[in-house]
Amino acid sequence: MYDTVHLWIPKDQVCGIDLDRVSNHLKSFTEHQKNDGERYKSGQLGNSFKVYISEQGISLKGSLAKFLLSDNFQTLKRSESKTAFEKLGDELGLLVNRAKVSRIDFAHNFEMKYRPEIYYPYLGDCQYFKRIAQPNSVYWTNKNRTKLVYNKVLEAKTKGERISGDWKQKNVLRYEMRYTKRLCENLRQPEIFASTLSDERFYKRMVIHWIQEYNSIHKLNEINLNFDAMNSPKDFIKQLALMKIKEIGQQKVLEMVEEMREKGTFDKPEYYSRLKKEIREICKMPEQTKSTELILELDEKVRQVISSPYG
Repeated sequence: MYDTVHLWIPKDQVCGIDLDRVSNHLKSFTEHQKNDGERYKSGQLGNSFKVYISEQGISLKGSLAKFLLSDNFQTLKRSESKTAFEKLGDELGLLVNRAKVSRIDFAHNFEMKYRPEIYYPYLGDCQYFKRIAQPNSVYWTNKNRTKLVYNKVLEAKTKGERISGDWKQKNVLRYEMRYTKRLCENLRQPEIFASTLSDERFYKRMVIHWIQEYNSIHKLNEINLNFDAMNSPKDFIKQLALMKIKEIGQQKVLEMVEEMREKGTFDKPEYYSRLKKEIREICKMPEQTKSTELILELDEKVRQVISSPYG
């Protein structure tokens, strides 16, 4: 589940450590100077971690999964995070356990029946997030965190990464949470160190939060028009609305409401959220809509993560 992390080791924790010796473990080692005159050094540890050394301390940024398991198709479990940090410390000659964590990417790869792009249209918007659709991915982002789904095999091929085993023949949808800012506040933790990641209670909280974030995404139903279900003129109007929503696309209709918000179409701000609510209710009428098998499949795979061992 753990993938990319950003770590910070302040200078008081590296006192007495020969930083030149640390740099000897890095490749592509270079020196830099900022506009304010401050100097720092950077290098690469293996193919997964970038290391920055300055007078203030040492910054480490990279994928724990790639560092320990060689790729992030495999799932890095809780206990393996401890092993990864120990290996990282050994290779750099540093104590990494007390490094402060400022970013965590938490993810899982799901083998699906169909290619990932088929599932995206049924993953709608999410409160407090901006939805951004790309050809091979969908992002939901705000100032502090980002969640996304994407075609993992295609992403690896695009980056020229090695795809091990029979992964390249599979339909792999990756659901990922990126906690990029205000990490402690988002995870309700006073401080987060490298050693925190292997704590079982913290890991369980991460899994639960990851699932809650998925559940907060509005899932769009499949629209199946049913004129036999009409019992009143109001039902007919709703059917007409559904026909047009199906033609335009549910998510596109909701985006139109946001465009109206930007233009100030309505006098009262609450009208936009009210309109979106009415659209969602129409799109979930049991007589004319139903949950698509695609979302039911993905929902079940996400639910199964909570019942898997916390390793």
